Amino acid sequence: MTSLLPNSRRPDVIFHPNGRIDITARIAKVLQLQNGDVIDVAVSYEEYLIYVRLRAAECVGRHEATVHPTNKGNNNFRAYSHRLCKSIRSILNGFPAEKPLRLPAGSPVIFGPNGTAVPLITRNPLK
Repeated sequence: MTSLLPNSRRPDVIFHPNGRIDITARIAKVLQLQNGDVIDVAVSYEEYLIYVRLRAAECVGRHEATVHPTNKGNNNFRAYSHRLCKSIRSILNGFPAEKPLRLPAGSPVIFGPNGTAVPLITRNPLK
């Protein structure tokens, strides 16, 4: 017997080769994302954590990886950062450069002075 849906897990964060970062509503709610927040990925003990680096109210000037909602009434967010995507993609050397990197996320954790962070599962990217 063969399953037609071998992997039913959906990605929480997608890093595209062109620098686009798509964030699902689940992660946006956990991080309490708002239009204009700046995201970043930190490395802690070989674990990659996505977190809010600056809140929109604290931002002065233009920043890379600023999130914006993808649609009205929708909790999905999108950011653009070619450098962040390139850095995340470089940790997975064997991953094809032309495909989007689809990563699931773990349970939220408390992350220092910035509040909540969500670990990204980089060992098994989704296809």
